[in-house]
Amino acid sequence: MKFILGLDYELFFGSRTGTVQNCLIRPIDELLKVTNRYGVRLSLFVDAGYLLRAAEYPALQAEVDRIKQQLSELSKQGHDIQLHVHPHWLDCHYADGEWRIDTTRYRLHDFATEEIHKIVADQTKLLADISGKPVFAYRAGGWCIQPFTALKDALWDAGIWLDSTVYFAGVSTDTVRGYDFSRAGTKSHWRFENDPVEEEPDGRFVEIPISACKLYPGFFWKMALVKKFAGNRFKPWGDGRTMIADSAYYLQRLTRPTYSVVSIDGLKAATLASALRQNRRWGNSGIFNIMGHPKSLTPYSMQQLERFLRDHHTQLEPITFQDLAGMKAVATAG
Repeated sequence: MKFILGLDYELFFGSRTGTVQNCLIRPIDELLKVTNRYGVRLSLFVDAGYLLRAAEYPALQAEVDRIKQQLSELSKQGHDIQLHVHPHWLDCHYADGEWRIDTTRYRLHDFATEEIHKIVADQTKLLADISGKPVFAYRAGGWCIQPFTALKDALWDAGIWLDSTVYFAGVSTDTVRGYDFSRAGTKSHWRFENDPVEEEPDGRFVEIPISACKLYPGFFWKMALVKKFAGNRFKPWGDGRTMIADSAYYLQRLTRPTYSVVSIDGLKAATLASALRQNRRWGNSGIFNIMGHPKSLTPYSMQQLERFLRDHHTQLEPITFQDLAGMKAVATAG
């Protein structure tokens, strides 16, 4: 089975964004101490909107340069840089040493058609310039990819033909970050045109879904207790604050089984082995595509990832999305 470790490379979007050093630079350095031992290359979905917006403020130029340096070095080492869009940065402002975050227009869909084209084109070009490699894969910020018809022309025109946003049985009724992947299958990939959960043999786009796992309320109760009472081993390196979902989001997870992405964030890293078994039972023997966020990584995350790779690396073939570039010929055939 092929194995992808993809991370959403971004700051926080709550009342405090956190620092570049603690949310991005240090967690990636800590992660590489583990992954380098097993030949695992990272696929980073980079929130390029932050880079473009931060570059407008001279006080942030050193941070922008440090991010670009890290990404460029990673690309030279064989790691992958792809597109992740959080367009709200266009409405955010930096003053008095901190960001004033405005998520009123959180979804890419909140912008006019011409603006969507410019956002995607500008960010794709920036990442290609930094990495020196083609940028052709996309992950929607907050999983907000539907309706895809509002985005597909902008993505295609920018050279984006591969998506990795969907996950099996994923549903969110959050008023800001809502999505419905309930019709997504358990296959490792498929082609689509107008909705990434609907397979279309002649579609121009390829979906590589994030691997999913079924979680029970006890897991989320444990997570809540760990966040409140646990020590430094469970404390993220990231020093910002997350956006708060609506109460229904939390109530759902605390009261009945739900499906989630397979992730190395915090306590979720303990589910890697069981999630791999679930995916095999569901018939996915093609790609185990797991994710995470540098800002949410913890020492516990690294311990669990190390354990998983030690026990399973002989069964998994580490790849990045660059290794799947040949799928474009399939996506445009017919």
